[in-house]
Amino acid sequence: MLKIKRAGDDLTESSKKNRRICTDGAETLDLLTSGDLHPDGSSEEPIDSFSDSGQSVWSELSKEVTSKISRTVVSLALYDGHSVLFACSGIALQCGMQATRFLTSASLIKAFNDKKREGHDSLKIEVRRNGDVARGLLGYYDLDQGIALVYIVFVTLGVHPVGLDHQVELLPSMKVLAVARANSDTLMATSGILPDDSSGSEDGKQLMLSTCKISEAWEGGPLFDYDGNLFGMNLSLVAERTSFVPRSTIVKWLEKFKPKREVERFSSHKDMKIQRPVQPIPYCTYARDRSGDLDSLGYPKPSKTIVSEGLVLVNTFEEIFGDIYDSGKDIWSQLTEMGSHSLPRRVVALASFSGERRFFACTGLFIEWNGCTPILTSASLVRDPKDGNKIAEKLKIEVLLPNNKYKEGELQYCNLHYNVALVVVKDFCCLRPVRIHEDWWNPLILEDSKVLAVGRCFKSGKLMATHGRLTDWSGVLDYRDLRYSSCKITKAGIGGPLIDFKGRFVGMNFYDKKIGTPFLFRDCIIRVLAHFKENGTVEVGSGKPIRWPVPIPCWRHPDDELKDSLPPGHGEKSGRFGFTYVDGDRVDNH
Repeated sequence: MLKIKRAGDDLTESSKKNRRICTDGAETLDLLTSGDLHPDGSSEEPIDSFSDSGQSVWSELSKEVTSKISRTVVSLALYDGHSVLFACSGIALQCGMQATRFLTSASLIKAFNDKKREGHDSLKIEVRRNGDVARGLLGYYDLDQGIALVYIVFVTLGVHPVGLDHQVELLPSMKVLAVARANSDTLMATSGILPDDSSGSEDGKQLMLSTCKISEAWEGGPLFDYDGNLFGMNLSLVAERTSFVPRSTIVKWLEKFKPKREVERFSSHKDMKIQRPVQPIPYCTYARDRSGDLDSLGYPKPSKTIVSEGLVLVNTFEEIFGDIYDSGKDIWSQLTEMGSHSLPRRVVALASFSGERRFFACTGLFIEWNGCTPILTSASLVRDPKDGNKIAEKLKIEVLLPNNKYKEGELQYCNLHYNVALVVVKDFCCLRPVRIHEDWWNPLILEDSKVLAVGRCFKSGKLMATHGRLTDWSGVLDYRDLRYSSCKITKAGIGGPLIDFKGRFVGMNFYDKKIGTPFLFRDCIIRVLAHFKENGTVEVGSGKPIRWPVPIPCWRHPDDELKDSLPPGHGEKSGRFGFTYVDGDRVDNH
């Protein structure tokens, strides 16, 4: 077995082929490479710059493999302001609108920590592919193995996750391909083989070797065979050979971070701390009629036992949140003048009734769509509680308008899969509806994560708002494309708008009792509206329904309700990088 010793751990000196240049007063990294350059394989996307030496390794690959590889590799760079301090590559592992995960070299973590100790206070990580850039978040890492995870949220950059479930046998003299993406967005590749003595160790960790020659920018990039199968992740060039972490080691390492449903405490490893997720507490599932008949609001009537035990009615539609409009609280004053004046005219409250008994209540927003001004709201307003895949029959809808008058509403369209509904009010037209199709939002550039969740109570008419920020959290709801904000609302805010502080529409809110507010992003809503326009009918879900649970009204002891409302890990001290929620479980960032 070949013993490997890296020349040094100073990241700023690990590659003599990288030099720094200044453009317009900002320091950037000029990447000098000797491998072949190639554009991404998809003609539907921006094309990378490339230079073909006449002996390109890309010409030896099929178009399918080239396209597959190009969608897997990203560039990661550590910035201080506009200055690039370190750059490497990354491999797409998991893709979703909530979060997209990349595997990369732990050298990025070392660089981040080193620069932090040196006093750099404006550090940020950018993930780049095909001209699109997203802010990166540090995840789990293991300095012993040289592996780290980086996340981006709300966008995917069009990547396709690499396959990890195939079995590959690493044989001597096999041809391999090291791939990287420069910070200039150029896709690069260089070829080599697995030598006879391809097993090695470096600083006590087991690695593999190839004859591919790489530089710093290639660290964290993938090593493929010529069929596009992943062999491992490249680390560094040592003695004319490149060390890489084999696929089997990567798979075993990633197994540590799969969310588990049992309660576990902390597990530690050198340079790595892992908080195991905690079992989420389920929604209240008391039967609606456990205390007798329901009242006209749909709430269970209290029995003598309930009164004597000091129980309280929870999960009602009358619970307020945040600051009340015109209450003198300053959350409304932080909005732009246009936003603070327009919102009260656009946000309404709705309720559905089965006979004389209220069925559901929520918030809605007047929007401009298809030549009219319908109310955008949650399909929970009409969803059958006995069959979540159907619309309840014989419901009557009432709308509390901004002028505090009640008018009859009519369900125009409904999509139970996305939990979106449109309601129209007869003989009423909103003069200043929200134009959600306006192309102001670039999801790749999150200038400010501060947002505002707005709702209106059907019974009192109170207009409420609370502020928070966009997060990378995920909860227990089935729909994987939901995003989360840290805003904390009540059931009254379901269907209400999530806006930025300029009053611009970001998405529609749903409800999670424990960890913030899930919302459906504007772009997804626009796609649903396009489907409404094309099909012109009420869409009812088919097949297995997506769960959109809403905690039902019930009588509970105040202490029990408070305990069950606390998020997982409440009161526990988080690490220096904070924490996130994955499938409703708290996980510390490292």
